[in-house]
Amino acid sequence: MNELLAVGHHKYSTPPPVVVIPPPSLAIAKSKSVRSNASEESRSSSTSSRRTAPPNNQRLPTDLKETAEAEELDERDEEDEDEVVPVESESYVNLRKKMVNKHNLKIDNLLQENNKLCREFQRKQSSRRFESMLEQRRRLPAWQEKEKILDLLDQCQVLVVSGMTGCGKTTQIPQFILDASLGGRAKQVANIICTQPRRISAISVAQRVAQERAERLGNSVGYQIRLESVRSSATRLLYCTTGVLLRRLEGEADLKGVTHVIVDEVHERTEESDFLLLVLKDLLVQRPDLKIILMSATLNANLFSEYFYNCPTVHIPGRTFPVDQFFLEDAIAKSRTGSPYMRSGKQNSSSTSGQGSRGGPRDVVDDLGDDMWNFMSFCKKDFVKDSIPDQQLSLQELTDNKKSVLKTISAMDLDKINMDLVESLLEWIVDGKHDYPPGAVLVFLPGLAEIKMLYEQLKSNRMFNNRGANRCEVYPLHSTLTNDEQQAVFSRPPEGVTKIIISTNIAETSVTIDDVVYVIDSGKMKEKRYDASKSMESLEDSWVSRANALQRRGRAGRVASGVCFHLFTSHCFQHQLAEQQLPEIQRVPLEQLCLRIKILDVFAERALESVFSRLIEPPAMGSLDAAKQRLRDLGALTADEKLTPLGYHLACLPVDVRIGKLMLFGAIFRCLDPALTIAASLAFKSPFVSPWDKREEANEKKLAFAVANSDHLALLQAYKGWCCAAKNGNQAGFLYCRENFLSWRGLQEIASLKRQFAELLSDIGFIKEGLRARTIERMCSKGTDGILEATGHEANLNADNIRLMSAMLCAALYPNVVQVRAPQGNYKMTSKGAMKMQPKANELRFMTKNDGCVHVHPSSVNYTVRHYNSPYLVYHEKGENEPCLHQGLQHGVRLPAGVVRRWAGQHGAAQGRVCHLPRRRMDPVRCLFSSGG
Repeated sequence: MNELLAVGHHKYSTPPPVVVIPPPSLAIAKSKSVRSNASEESRSSSTSSRRTAPPNNQRLPTDLKETAEAEELDERDEEDEDEVVPVESESYVNLRKKMVNKHNLKIDNLLQENNKLCREFQRKQSSRRFESMLEQRRRLPAWQEKEKILDLLDQCQVLVVSGMTGCGKTTQIPQFILDASLGGRAKQVANIICTQPRRISAISVAQRVAQERAERLGNSVGYQIRLESVRSSATRLLYCTTGVLLRRLEGEADLKGVTHVIVDEVHERTEESDFLLLVLKDLLVQRPDLKIILMSATLNANLFSEYFYNCPTVHIPGRTFPVDQFFLEDAIAKSRTGSPYMRSGKQNSSSTSGQGSRGGPRDVVDDLGDDMWNFMSFCKKDFVKDSIPDQQLSLQELTDNKKSVLKTISAMDLDKINMDLVESLLEWIVDGKHDYPPGAVLVFLPGLAEIKMLYEQLKSNRMFNNRGANRCEVYPLHSTLTNDEQQAVFSRPPEGVTKIIISTNIAETSVTIDDVVYVIDSGKMKEKRYDASKSMESLEDSWVSRANALQRRGRAGRVASGVCFHLFTSHCFQHQLAEQQLPEIQRVPLEQLCLRIKILDVFAERALESVFSRLIEPPAMGSLDAAKQRLRDLGALTADEKLTPLGYHLACLPVDVRIGKLMLFGAIFRCLDPALTIAASLAFKSPFVSPWDKREEANEKKLAFAVANSDHLALLQAYKGWCCAAKNGNQAGFLYCRENFLSWRGLQEIASLKRQFAELLSDIGFIKEGLRARTIERMCSKGTDGILEATGHEANLNADNIRLMSAMLCAALYPNVVQVRAPQGNYKMTSKGAMKMQPKANELRFMTKNDGCVHVHPSSVNYTVRHYNSPYLVYHEKGENEPCLHQGLQHGVRLPAGVVRRWAGQHGAAQGRVCHLPRRRMDPVRCLFSSGG
C-alpha cells in the first residue's frame, strides 16, 4: 500500500515539492506617512479651491458641472458593475499547481495595478454612491477608533481589537488600512488577508465591503473559500476561511507580498484558529514588515495580547438597542401558560392537560396553599445550592413563578429542545399582540437535523405555511447549504411579512442579519468532542456558554429594541453555564492537527511536543501521545514523526483519520460507493433503531441484513435496500424504514455525508475533479444519492467485492482487533462416532490486547453467532456497560482468512493464547493481496 501511494507517475502519488519564486520585494511604507501625505494633499487642494472660489453669481455653472461629473461617474460605476468577476472553482489540486507560478507576476504589472487602484480610489471620492456609503460607515462605532488603530499599527506589529457585535470591526478595520495605503504611492498599497471561521461569513462580508466601496466584488475586494473564489489581480483585500490561509501557507510559508493578516473571531477558539496563531507568531520573526490584527467579539483580549508579547489592545463599544432578556419561565408564561411540554414517559395525566380532573389525583403544585406561596416568595430560597441543576430541584424550591408555569417546568425534560414551545413563541411573535416592533426572528438550534424538524413542523402550521395569507417566510441557515441559499436570509421581506431564520451558531458572530428583532435561543450547540468509546471525534449537543448566550442576545438589538428568549431557566444561566467555551483543541482528538503541523515546511522537522507546547493553550500531553500512537498504528506517521504518503493525503482531508483512510482506499480499490456509505455511518451514527417494546423484532430485522459477520456490511445492505425502495417513491422509502426499524432521517444524513465526502476526494484529486456536493445531489435519479452517477462505473468496479470491503475495514480500524477464543471442545456421541459440538455464543471469549476479556454488544449482528471462520474481528466502538462493567464491542467485522493466516504466521498467534499484536504497523490490505487470499 505504501508503495502504491509513493509511486510518482500517477495521481495518487506524493506531489513534488512546491518551489515558490518570491516576488521582487516591495517596500512597505509606514501608513502614518501615507496618511500624512494624503491629508496634506487634501488640505492643499481644499485651500487652493477656497482661494480660487468664484463669486456667488458664477457658482451655478460650476455646481452643475460637478453634478454632471458625479452623475457620469455613477453611470460609469454602474457599467463597471456589469463586468462581474466570475466565480472560479479553486480545488486543492489546482491551488497546488498554481502555487508554483503564483509569484511570476512582474513588478511592473503589480505597480500598474496599484496605480490603477489609486486612481480609481481618488476618482471615487466624488461619487454620490460612495459618499452615501461613507456616510453610513461614519456612523459605526469602529469609525471613532480609526486614527487610534492606524497609529498603533504604525508603532507595533501585532494589535488585538475587541468589539461587541455590530461595532463594524470586520468590515471597517481592513478598509481603514486599505484606504490609508491607497492615498499614497503605488509601491505602498497594502495587500490584506482577513480570515473568517466560516464560508458564509467570508462571502457575505466581502459582498458588504465591496458594496460600501461602490465597486463590483472581485475588484479590490474578493473572497476565497474551499472550492470557490471571486478575486482578480487587482484584489488587495481578500476575505477567506481560516483553512484556505493554512493551505496557502503549505506552499508559501512566508506569505510574500502580503502586508497585513487579520484573524477575525479569534474568541471562537477553533482548532484551526489556534494553530494559525502559532504559525503567525513564528512568521513575525521572518517578516518584521508583516502586520497582524486579531479581532474578538468578546472581552478576552488579554489572553491574546499576552500570547503576542503583550501587544496593545483596542476596545470598540457596540451599537445595539436595548434587548429584553427572557428565560424559560418567561417564555412559558408568554406563549401558552399551563400548556403541556411533557417530559417523555411522565406518568401524570393531570399535568398533561393543564387541568386536573375532578376525580383524579391532585398535582403537588395545587397542594401548596396561597399562604405557602407567599411565604416561599418571601424566603428567597437562600438554602438552595446554586450548583444544583434545575432538573434536581423540588417544586418547593422553584419559587419565583406562577403555579401553572411551575407545573409545566416540572413536566418538561430540560435537557431536550421543546419544538412545541418554540412554535408557540413564534406564534406569539407573529400574532403581534404585544408592544414590540415588527422584525425578523432568528432561532438558534444546534444542528441540521433540528433545523429540518422545526422547519417541517412550521410548514404544517397554517400560520407559517402561507396557504392562506402570506404572513411568514421561513429560511434555514446552515453551513451545508449552497451560497445562494445562505444569501437568501439577508433579503428583506415585504411589509407585513415576518422573516423567520432557523440557524445554527453560524449566525452567532460570523453573520449579521440587520433586520433581526427577535431571538429564540435553544441554549444548545454542536461541539466537537472526543468520543472515548470510538477513539475519535464526534459532534455532540452541549449547552452554550454565557458568552455565547450574550452574543445571541446581541443579535436582537441591531435596528430596534429587541427581545431574546432563552429556553433555559435564569438559574441555569447564572449558575450552570460555563463562562466561556472550552477551546476546541482541548476537547478533540489531535491526529488531524498533528498531520497539519507536519505538512507545513516550517514545522516538518520539529518534534510535535515542541510545537504543541507553544500553542496559546496547549492540550494535555497525554492526548498528544495517544494521537501519535494512533497515527503510527494507522500508517500515517513513522516512528521518528515523519509523514508517510498516506499521512500526506490524510492531512488534506478534514475528517477523522480512520474515516479518511477508508475513503482513500475506497477510491484506490474502486469500491467508492460502499466505502463512502460505511465512512458516512462511522462519522454520523447507525440508522438502526430499537424501540423498547419491539426490541426483539428490531434485532431480527437487523440480522436479516447480516453479511460476513459484519455490522458495517449489514448497514451497507440496509442502505442499499432503502435506495431500491425509494426508487418507487418517498412513500415506499418511508414504508421500508418502518418495516425494517431504520431511521429515515438518519439515512438521509448518511446520503448527505456521502456527497460531502465525495466532494473532499474530488478536491484532492482522488476521483473526478470538479465534483461538488450540490452537483452530485442534482445528479440523483429517483432513490439514489447521486454518487454512482457522479463518479462513474470505473470508480465502483469492485463495489460488490465483500472480501475487499472486509480488508479495507480492517485496514481502517486497525489496531482495534479482538481475538475470538473458543472453549475446550465438547463431543457428542452419534451413530458415526464422537462429533465435536459447536460452542454456544455465550461460551466464546473475546480478548483484546489492552482490555483483556470483552463481550459483544447485544445490538451487534454477532451477538448470537456461535462460530467464526476467522479467529479475529475488528471493531469500531467499545464502551462500558454500567450494570456489569463489561466492555461491549460494536460494529465488528470478521477478518478475511488470508489476512488472519498471514498475521498469525508472522506474529506468533496460536490457539489458546492472546495474540499480542505488534507495535510496528502491519497493513492488512497488503497482507490480503500479497497472500492471494
